[in-house]
Amino acid sequence: MSVQKLASKIIFLLFFVKFMLRKWFVFLFGIAFFTSSWALPSFTEQTQQPCAACHLSFGELTPFGRKFKLMGYASGKRVNPFNVNGTASLTKISNTDSSVDPSLSLPKNGKVLPEELNVFVAGKITEQVGSNVKLTVNAINTTPLFSTSGVQTGTKISKDVFLDNSEIRFAQSAQLNKTPMVWGVTLNNAPSTQDLWSTTPGHGFPYRSSSLLNAWGMGQFGPTAMLDGGMNSQVLGVGMFAMLDDVWYAEFTSYHGSKTAIPALEVANASNAISTSNNPYWRLAWNPVVGPNSWMLGTFGMISKLSRDRLVTGSSSGKYTDIGMDAQYQFITPSHSWSAQASLIQEKVDWSARSVGTNHDAQVSTLSTFKTKVTYDFARTYGATWFGFASNGSTDSLYWAYNSNPSVTTGACNQNSSLLAYCSSNGMPNTAGQGFEIYYAPMPQLRINLQQTYYRSFLGGRTFIDNTSGNSRAASDNNLTYLYATYSY
Repeated sequence: MSVQKLASKIIFLLFFVKFMLRKWFVFLFGIAFFTSSWALPSFTEQTQQPCAACHLSFGELTPFGRKFKLMGYASGKRVNPFNVNGTASLTKISNTDSSVDPSLSLPKNGKVLPEELNVFVAGKITEQVGSNVKLTVNAINTTPLFSTSGVQTGTKISKDVFLDNSEIRFAQSAQLNKTPMVWGVTLNNAPSTQDLWSTTPGHGFPYRSSSLLNAWGMGQFGPTAMLDGGMNSQVLGVGMFAMLDDVWYAEFTSYHGSKTAIPALEVANASNAISTSNNPYWRLAWNPVVGPNSWMLGTFGMISKLSRDRLVTGSSSGKYTDIGMDAQYQFITPSHSWSAQASLIQEKVDWSARSVGTNHDAQVSTLSTFKTKVTYDFARTYGATWFGFASNGSTDSLYWAYNSNPSVTTGACNQNSSLLAYCSSNGMPNTAGQGFEIYYAPMPQLRINLQQTYYRSFLGGRTFIDNTSGNSRAASDNNLTYLYATYSY
């Protein structure tokens, strides 16, 4: 195929998909989910390969797994079974003494719970089209409670049933000036979930974290960039990607706030008021593979526009510019394997001039987030991970700082309608810490993980404020234990 013909085909396909996107989104996902003849199996049965061929530890893809995803989940034969995952867990926060009533502000703390049920439809649809569609049933959502004493608890983190990080993918092999190339189209509902590496937010570490943390109004790694989960299951994106010579990868995707007509397949909720206009996402990566070694250096980013801030009632619009850099190394053998990942996201937010003096100290704020981890895996049965994280941002007392007046309705930490259980004592979002995770997989269907997180600072320093009581807390009071088991069928 000539370069001109290939370019024409790509441009035509992109415009066609974008034109038909809203009209056919429900139809496409409906086919993937409801049509019995296309009720797809697990990837293992489709490829006739063990889980270890595609995965290292819980969430990382091997070079083989990345190739399978790149080619649209369509390699191998089409088979019928689909996959169901169930997760039970225990989440324990170190100290609850600062709370007015721990049973309200931290409901279900330290209890064994059925946390989540996931239904996957994942695999080949046609020779060049495949899906990884995920429907999630959240079993621990709670009802928001707001009282005159300032207790903000039981935050409903999402709908009880929703379309989770999902993708439908088209891929085709081609030649570009005699250089092998794979190009294709992605249709997904979470920025970076389509990425091939476990460094971008969509599938980055931690590969699983407690749903109770969000229900408690507490992010595990502190404040994060909008690109890091802020738009998941609330947008619809269509984009083009290409891998040149199995080394160079590039992608551009346009995201739009969107709703569907079928509640079970809805991709939007009230968490963020995302603009329906273009919110562009981009990705570039260099990924050589030599024997058991593979490297990746990359950059990614997104510009997104919100008509309001989900944490502030009646807030002004914001323009978020997120630019990230990431790196990964893997050494993979059948017995002993090592991997290391790191990512840095720099975010700048323009809140508009009318927010100054009401919800923010200044019109522009900044936030940088850094994550890194190192994992050792033995025979895909035992493994251990060390991880570290740090968030640093500009001082914004009107937004982050605790205010003891319950009538104040501005800022993210107001007591009237805030979703945050904890606030800063100095107006800074800075959070840092480290932790470990160990796992055991006695059989391919079952995984048992213990994740422990330790905080050096939280929301500005070694101490911060409990928004339910006004009492001071030490960063170490938020140290977390998360024990979970996942069974797949």
